[in-house]
Amino acid sequence: MKHVIFKRTMLIMSMLAILGILVYEARTIYHPPLVKGTHRTRTANADRLVRHLFSLTPTPDKVYYQNKVIVLMYHEVTKTPPDPGALKLSNFTKQLDEMKANGFHWITMKEYTDFILHKAKVPDNAVLMTFDDGYESFYTDTFPVLKKYRVPATNFLITSTISNPKHIGIKKLTWEQIQHMHAEGVDFYNHTNDQHAYGYTNVARTKEKPLLMGPVYSKKLGRMETEDEFKQRVYNDLDTADKKLFKYLHNDRNVLAFPYGGYTKETLEICRALGIDVTFTVKRGINSPGQTNGYRVNAGGIHNIPEVLVQYMKEGAPERPLPFAQGPNKAS
Repeated sequence: MKHVIFKRTMLIMSMLAILGILVYEARTIYHPPLVKGTHRTRTANADRLVRHLFSLTPTPDKVYYQNKVIVLMYHEVTKTPPDPGALKLSNFTKQLDEMKANGFHWITMKEYTDFILHKAKVPDNAVLMTFDDGYESFYTDTFPVLKKYRVPATNFLITSTISNPKHIGIKKLTWEQIQHMHAEGVDFYNHTNDQHAYGYTNVARTKEKPLLMGPVYSKKLGRMETEDEFKQRVYNDLDTADKKLFKYLHNDRNVLAFPYGGYTKETLEICRALGIDVTFTVKRGINSPGQTNGYRVNAGGIHNIPEVLVQYMKEGAPERPLPFAQGPNKAS
């Protein structure tokens, strides 16, 4: 009897030890670390351990959720990720393979907005694919894969950076490239014209928040903005972006993804005044009809494991942190 108890005790201790290793290794698997430059390379050992937690057998006929939509959020998807926030193209392809094998159905932005605003029907296990910032690699690397898999997608553009040779940073798209993709079925919507940044929230310039979240210090005025000046700034910027999108693409609806997920009640009121009826945050969750300020799940980052993402989607994208995620649902 003592021998049996001893064996069981050793077995339990071994399992706990493996679980401890798994948690330690998996902490950096999914999202990029919070402090730039401190990320660790995902290990093969962590991959193997993760794959023991759930079945990898595809379930193409299973219904995970109905009358709801998971919105996935990506930033740069490229063959050679330049930073921890970017997703390797090969991992993106694996994600698509996993979604397809497990019975997820990709929908268009039109289908999504009709679902949110008018309770239109969507397929079971519906997924909307969204990309932020309008990187040039979306045209050179991501778009060919989307086309191959016949995946409808939306890219949210910072319109002041488009066809702008003076833009500082990672190269962005041109209107010519955007029009080519749009003709092939890719949608493009508002990620502001020139408000994709943080601003100082005090005269001492020691605190910051996203520019769409309230009055900020104006270097031009030498003081803090008034509430009215803030509202006018946001109104003018979002209106400018949508006018550009209409000029080049003739969009028949207005949709906005808030930079950094930053918004306020006043910002939402401005959006509605401009006819922007559907907006997106960076909060995790799943969307039901009437959820006009939608949830998005961060599916990018160099530490992504496609099987972990799809398992999370099978669970209905609960608002709790993704399995083995480190840090918040970060995005720009």
